[in-house]
Amino acid sequence: MVRPLLALAILALPHSGAAEEFFTLKGHGGPIMGIAVSPNNQIATASFDNAVGLWSDTGVPEWHDGHEAAVNTVHFAHGSMVSGADDFTVRQWPGGTVLGRHQGKVMGIDHSQNLIASASWDGSIGLWPLTADTPARFLTGHDAGVNAVAFSGDGARLYSASSDGTLRLWDVKAGTEIRQILGHGFGINEMVLNETDGWIAYGAVDGVTRIIDADTGAQIADFSLQRRPILSLALSPDRSQLAVGDGEGYIMVIDTGAWRITRDFRATRRGPVWALAFSRDGTNIHAGGL
Repeated sequence: MVRPLLALAILALPHSGAAEEFFTLKGHGGPIMGIAVSPNNQIATASFDNAVGLWSDTGVPEWHDGHEAAVNTVHFAHGSMVSGADDFTVRQWPGGTVLGRHQGKVMGIDHSQNLIASASWDGSIGLWPLTADTPARFLTGHDAGVNAVAFSGDGARLYSASSDGTLRLWDVKAGTEIRQILGHGFGINEMVLNETDGWIAYGAVDGVTRIIDADTGAQIADFSLQRRPILSLALSPDRSQLAVGDGEGYIMVIDTGAWRITRDFRATRRGPVWALAFSRDGTNIHAGGL
């Protein structure tokens, strides 16, 4: 297919001040909605052009076509890529094998061991095994679309964020809700779980960016700057930096040790920051939707 060269920006973060250097990887034919970075620093992108891109060191992407509508999210799992799209499917790459199908858009993906979890606007969470001997299941209980999911480290529990304004915790084996962690009042678009340090960051439609205790939901810090909506969150591999992207084209970087904003800069000339991911060494931020 012909792609009019939309860009993935790589932003270099100096030790202080704003991001002063960036370069772009060009190739997609629509906004970049999701970014993932593999353990060996490969970059995968999900785009409105229906494609998943896998970027090499040369900047020449490998295209994975098969989705029939915009791709919203991509995730590395067990040496492969898993993506979710507006065509309601969860697919595994290479090959584009359909792991599962929702009744609404697929907005978020996570994995634990041999299980993929998908967040969908049909209000459910899909659990898709990567082995054929285990049946697929759905977790239901949210009152609106689910936007993000995150497994606990042992895979026994799953956290979810929804347009119904809640963060919820699920028992994966039992398939039941353990409890509602938070009721925000406005739709929650993004969530990052830092289980090691015991907190969750979330970003909402009303521009709120907050850090809460992962068990109690108690507020730890609030970094809301009244730029709305919050569309992307990313935690650096060493857990020291949290990046926040919004609908007005800004990226805010938070020091998670001191809980202070270290950088806040406009990353786009126009349009929102739909997707963020850190490089494996934490020195670069990959930003999509530019």
